[in-house]
Amino acid sequence: MRRWIQWRGGLLGLFVVLILSSSLCARPQECVDRSSATLRKSKRIKINIVGVEFRGENPFSDEVRTKLVTAIQRSEIEVSPQEPDTDWANGLRAQTVVRALWAQGYMDARSEVTPYLVRAESDQLDYVVSFAIETGPQYRTGVMQVQDATVFAARELRAQILLNPGEIYNGDVVSRGIESMEQMYRTKGYMDTTAGMTQSIDRSKLLINTYVQVEEGTQYRVGSVEIFGLGLQAKNLLESLPKPGEVFDIRSLTDFLKKNRYVLPANTSEEDIAVRANPKDGTVEIILDFRRCSKA
Repeated sequence: MRRWIQWRGGLLGLFVVLILSSSLCARPQECVDRSSATLRKSKRIKINIVGVEFRGENPFSDEVRTKLVTAIQRSEIEVSPQEPDTDWANGLRAQTVVRALWAQGYMDARSEVTPYLVRAESDQLDYVVSFAIETGPQYRTGVMQVQDATVFAARELRAQILLNPGEIYNGDVVSRGIESMEQMYRTKGYMDTTAGMTQSIDRSKLLINTYVQVEEGTQYRVGSVEIFGLGLQAKNLLESLPKPGEVFDIRSLTDFLKKNRYVLPANTSEEDIAVRANPKDGTVEIILDFRRCSKA
């Protein structure tokens, strides 16, 4: 029996949503199967950040500080009435201040956040948040290696991380580089490639050594392609889709959706597009099924 893995709303959806959401109408309500329980939402309270202050050490330039304050005040936060302030406040701290510190090499930095309620209404609360910061030492980039890669040269993958030895270490740059590596593999049909990272810290030299280990996985080829709900148009559209036997490159599918977005039903969404993988024989089944809302 075949074991199928279906990419829907995850890997594929990441690409499809970007293409479809800006050019096609949202799915009409009657096309979506929602239970009454799903539609019922518990009361949520909006958190507004009306002021930001920093205490202790200030490692941020005026430009970085301004961007950080803007990002904090634009944060979209909703909580339940029972949720303690520490939950959303620490989440905010992790997504903003901690990331900004790591982006400047302060990997040992310590920070705390204190929220002060300044105004309360039935559906929203206004807060000033105060961050206390201890930066610790600033680290720089040490060894940066890619291991266990065979499809691409290690140096080609390493080049995706835009940091050179001696430069201030930036965790966000490393994460983006690893994501770029995985996308390179996807263009060659390696849809389940993962790149894990281990690090060692040389505290005497204030260096962070990074080792990226690649698990390449299976190379997938197109097994079958099916279109439903388009009638006579389907035959012509099939000519533009990836062909059975070809290495599955996610870009070929996204290019198809871009090129034909005006031909597809106006209520198309990522729910109508599925890519199912069979790891046993290394094939993918592409299904475009537009029948669900054909009468909408």
